Amino acid sequence: MRSKVYGLTREELERITLELLRNDPELKYDPRLHPEIVKAVQQQSGELCELLQHEIAAVEETWRVRRQLWSIAALALLATSLLFLTSTFWNPQILLGTRVANTTLSLSLVALTTLGVMMRWNAIRRQNQLVSLKLEAALQAPLRALIRSVFSQSQGEEARWSGTLSTSEAPALVELNIQDTISSRTYKRLRTFIRGHESSATGLAGARGSGKTTLMRQLRLDETLDCHVALVSAPVQYSAEEFTRLIHGELAQVGLQPGEANLIRNRMTGPALRVMLRILLMAAVTLLLIILWMFDKNRPSWNSLTVGWTGLALVSLGALIIGLLLNREWPFLRGRTRLMVSPQTTRELCLQQLEFLRWSTSFERSVGTAAKVSGTGFESARKLSRTEREVTHAESVQALRQFIDQLLALGDKPVIICVDELDKLANPADAVNAINGLKDLFHIAKAHFVLSVSTDAMHSFAARGVPVRDVFDSAFDTIIPVGPLSLEESQTLISRRARDFSQIFVLFCHAWSGGHARDLIRTARSCVDLKHELKPEEKPTIALLSQRVLRKDLREVVDATVEKLRGESDNAPETLDRVLAFQETLEDESADLHELVERTAFPPITGVVAAEPQPAAALACYARIAALCGRLFAAERHPTVWQSAAMAEAVSALGEARSSLGRHPREVERKLRRASDACAAVA
Repeated sequence: MRSKVYGLTREELERITLELLRNDPELKYDPRLHPEIVKAVQQQSGELCELLQHEIAAVEETWRVRRQLWSIAALALLATSLLFLTSTFWNPQILLGTRVANTTLSLSLVALTTLGVMMRWNAIRRQNQLVSLKLEAALQAPLRALIRSVFSQSQGEEARWSGTLSTSEAPALVELNIQDTISSRTYKRLRTFIRGHESSATGLAGARGSGKTTLMRQLRLDETLDCHVALVSAPVQYSAEEFTRLIHGELAQVGLQPGEANLIRNRMTGPALRVMLRILLMAAVTLLLIILWMFDKNRPSWNSLTVGWTGLALVSLGALIIGLLLNREWPFLRGRTRLMVSPQTTRELCLQQLEFLRWSTSFERSVGTAAKVSGTGFESARKLSRTEREVTHAESVQALRQFIDQLLALGDKPVIICVDELDKLANPADAVNAINGLKDLFHIAKAHFVLSVSTDAMHSFAARGVPVRDVFDSAFDTIIPVGPLSLEESQTLISRRARDFSQIFVLFCHAWSGGHARDLIRTARSCVDLKHELKPEEKPTIALLSQRVLRKDLREVVDATVEKLRGESDNAPETLDRVLAFQETLEDESADLHELVERTAFPPITGVVAAEPQPAAALACYARIAALCGRLFAAERHPTVWQSAAMAEAVSALGEARSSLGRHPREVERKLRRASDACAAVA
């Protein structure tokens, strides 16, 4: 018997882990240590199950249906066998009067039952294979991340704090995805606010790439919340009715697990199946009475009951006709039942809502008589038609409210609706309309709304006279700023993305990215990419690679600044000359970056220092942060120095200075002085 690990079997998890360790070039490891790695992965399998809870539930559902099918098949075969034994050996006069006729009928029933079970079995088997493949595909990325984390935990102190980069392959150093979500300070604050209130409207504000989408996705994985969480991305072209329907549909989709829609449809057709069985039973009884009347009216004695081969042929023909009629009626009854039956579970409710959003259903029935050549006949027809719905915004809001109330009544689970990327709307005024339109849905009991917009977009909208900031502030109960990652969070994130990534390089990536999640990944990827470009005689040390990364990023910023200045005719020529002079000095690889920045005359700082794109006013601050990073990581240090509290303080101070770009110049200058003092303390 297979032992279960939160829905995943230990055997399957071991098999997939060993396949990755043997075949994945990035994850190849000493085969002698494979058992230890597999054991460590199994001990942390609960993390995988939290990420894949929907896929695991879909697999378990197919296994449940499979067991149910075998039970029904066993009962049907048992009943048929009893009928066969009774009518053939005990009393042949019970059914068709002769042993041969009873045997033929019993074997026919057995064959039909076996055929039906096999057809249903094949359908369930295909569904099981499909959901199992989806589970295994979804397992790949988080399992790789977990294996990398195990590698990092098993490394010795000397390897973990090596000044040389050992990572050569890091395919996971790309944009953030849900498999690498970590619990940050901002997420804990968001979760605490939601859990502490009956209903809420929360705004998330932060720079692009700071992890707002990741925070929303993490809400879906948090089992402690026990909520229905729908994540909706704002459309490019805004329409109030369509936006509300989009939220409605996404919330309904959340209640359905992948691949189980057909299973729920079949379950909801149970009432129609019972109606069909009653019709079949009544038709069979009626047909049997007619046959008995035709063949047995002159022999009223019960013991003399016999039908014969003629009666058997008529029974078979009548059953065939009834089967054809019921087969034509079945789609009608099934469709009508799914739409008219009262849902008993949240899954059935969600499936009904999805069909409601897509179709408007009307039932038509026509009955008439027609003259035939051989006489008059009776004609009956039923029709199920569907047309697309067109509803107003008020109707969409009311339908969504009713759906949320029904979800709460059936499952008593709160609802969280996350709307992401409001700044993606093409027209800035649409962002204001979207927020105002969603106000109609705010403060439903046990319903929480989380909306995000980047601070960069707010500044851009404000410059065009669109008061998004005022609307954003006034519409929500609270606004949570999405801050940068801490040093520990950055270490956890990179350890799940790249194996054998030295902690010294993690310090550099955090300092230069400012804890900004997207920039953290990009900086780590730059280290690996630049390592491949080194000459054979060059070693991938922290001093060399950090200088290459800093200079590369500085060149990109300087090039962007030059292009921006060329397009602005009102700038003084000396400003462009200073930037061009700094651009030229950067080409000298032998020059010390810190000394190069110190002797450069940058344009004066005026106004707010924007983070992206870097204008000439921000170039001085950006270059000074790069110079401090270069100076801190250029020197060779003992591992104990890299692990010291002073080094952690210097790295954190540099990260805060880097993330402060976009604020007031005086605040940026204060952060720079603090970072400079912290770096001097390490020296």
